[in-house]
Amino acid sequence: MTQYFKVEKTSGNVQILRLGAPDKPVTVLGEPLLRELNDLLDDLSDKTDVAGLVIIGSKKDFALGADINDIAKFTTPEESRDGCYKMQGIFNKLEKLPFPTVAAIDGQCLGGGLELSLACTWRVVTEKATLALPEIQLGLIPGAGGTQRLPRLVGLQPALDMILTGKRIPGKKAVRLGLADACVHPSQLEKVAMTFALRKKEKKSRGLLPKMPKNISAELIHLATESNPIGRAIVEKKAKEMVDKNTKGFYPAAYKALDVIFGGFDKKLEKGLEIEARAFAELAHTRESKSLIHLFHATTAAKRNVNAEAGKEVFGDASTQTVGVVGSGFMGAGIATVLADKNVRILLSDPNKDSTKRALASAHKFFAKKAKKGRLKSFEVLQKVAHITPGLSPQGFEVVDVVIEAVFEDLGLKQEILAQVESRAHAKQVFASNTSALPISKIAAKAQFPDRVLGMHFFSPVEKMPLLEIVVTPQTAPWAIDRAFRLGVKMGKQIIVVKDSPGFYTTRALAFFLAEAALILEEGANIEEIDQALTDFGFPVGPITLMDEVGIDVGIHVLDSMRDAFGDRIQTPAGLGAIERSGRLGRKNGKGFFVYAEGQKGDPDETVYQLMGERTYTFIPAEDIVQRCVLAFVNETVRCLEEGILASAYDGDIGAVFGLGFPPFLGGPLKYIDAEGPEKIMHQLRTLEEKHGARFAPAQLLKKMVERQEKFFPDEK
Repeated sequence: MTQYFKVEKTSGNVQILRLGAPDKPVTVLGEPLLRELNDLLDDLSDKTDVAGLVIIGSKKDFALGADINDIAKFTTPEESRDGCYKMQGIFNKLEKLPFPTVAAIDGQCLGGGLELSLACTWRVVTEKATLALPEIQLGLIPGAGGTQRLPRLVGLQPALDMILTGKRIPGKKAVRLGLADACVHPSQLEKVAMTFALRKKEKKSRGLLPKMPKNISAELIHLATESNPIGRAIVEKKAKEMVDKNTKGFYPAAYKALDVIFGGFDKKLEKGLEIEARAFAELAHTRESKSLIHLFHATTAAKRNVNAEAGKEVFGDASTQTVGVVGSGFMGAGIATVLADKNVRILLSDPNKDSTKRALASAHKFFAKKAKKGRLKSFEVLQKVAHITPGLSPQGFEVVDVVIEAVFEDLGLKQEILAQVESRAHAKQVFASNTSALPISKIAAKAQFPDRVLGMHFFSPVEKMPLLEIVVTPQTAPWAIDRAFRLGVKMGKQIIVVKDSPGFYTTRALAFFLAEAALILEEGANIEEIDQALTDFGFPVGPITLMDEVGIDVGIHVLDSMRDAFGDRIQTPAGLGAIERSGRLGRKNGKGFFVYAEGQKGDPDETVYQLMGERTYTFIPAEDIVQRCVLAFVNETVRCLEEGILASAYDGDIGAVFGLGFPPFLGGPLKYIDAEGPEKIMHQLRTLEEKHGARFAPAQLLKKMVERQEKFFPDEK
């Protein structure tokens, strides 16, 4: 009796395997499923009365790839390699069946699911299907034939694009690439797949694009690149340059992918599969892969909405349909644009007409760019912008589900707006402040309905930054948290829910990081030395550049707020005030720590050093700069977990990586402590405390972990 496959035979002697366990919402290619598939294939290989085989998903998705937990069970590279060999062997059996085989794909077909389909003779997809090999996002490469079969099917360059980026390919595009053989309406999927199952097998030319029109230019391009060693060498060189640019050398999986794809392309499939398995095994035991898999588990855990039942009691299954946004500046405009992109109706209120015009123009530009890239139809651009209704006051806000205030960080102004909104709010309306530092409890101090007030802290630019930090007070009602959470999900955000406090989690941790960088600048290090040290560590931009990007005035305001809250634990140089008083606001006014010409960042502005007061250049080693800034960040993250501001260690890493740019390949500040060892981090903090003062005193929670020999993520190897 089969558990993962329902076996059917049609009147035309076509065998159908319906893929998916009845008690599971999604299909994952775990060890039990693969073992069952292996037995079925052994049985099918001996049958002489089968005309063809169709493998079709019984769930909304075809298959979501291999089981990550199975990968984690392998304790040595040799075990990982042998695991690849076994999965490759099963798919080889599928490929060698004496009759045509068809993968009938609806929904998502990812990773191992796509590798299974590549071993089939044909692939029939629906208009709603998406196909991808996303292993690179876990610091891995496809290990069940994907690096070998995909280039042989669609050609080197399209395969490189998919494998190096994890890009998702929609059904129609899959046909154009030669990845699929037909794209149909979901209602026709099984019927069309049956017709393919009765076709004769064809031998497809390796590296050519089946389905592409044969013309002289296409033939010449192919001959000049993939069909000869010199051309392939040129393609490989260009691909490596792209990898260098995009990864900065931090992600070994991208380089291994190139080695495997080009190393196996002109060899027999069996040899290519062997190269693939060995490379996969090496990557599975790297720190980078373990960190990225850790983030996968973290983001999966964060999707759980613990307040869902409370929200359901109030709203049922209804989602947020209308949102009021107060403030049409950079943040308000970004929030409105993302909401409009998700077809939410927005009332955008701002007394400044020019600001609102800029917000609408920004939204139009965003959607026009999507249309240019083929992600929207041209007529949809105006449809999206039309979701935003501008106004000079919160007129009509009495009917909206959520009000998001996105004005300047002024407590009195925020309280005034809250009072104005509450005076006409309905009983189920939620008020959210997009403050980055002001405690929500202070904003709600005079509120008529404090249980409906919370923070929705977005990150700039809202259209690109994935994190949403929802901030709740002890008075915030669970149903209100649920409404904000569901709206965040609708916006496509990665969400953490934190307790209210000065700076919450992200602003607080970032403030300690930036303050330490500013102190190092005051001590005599050059701007470029500080930034270079931290980007070499893995941050996307250095802390001094980040202050220019955030805005020097905003940064100083946040640092002042943190100093008011935490006293001597956070120190900033006096010279920062002089820099602000000189009229430098950063990129937004073209004057900051760096020189700007026509909006483009140039070299550091040497005159900044004069504003820092009595300062002489002092060489500070890069490793010292990194240690001080990173450990200030890491230690404050531990304090936030210790104080209950963070609900879990997972949330600390998600917030740091997706909101603050902590290197993903290190997994986040708490995973970093685990990898380095809590004892080592404790020793480094003690040394810094002796040299620089009490601001480096280790968090109490870290001390307890060292005493108990514990880790934040004990279940992760």
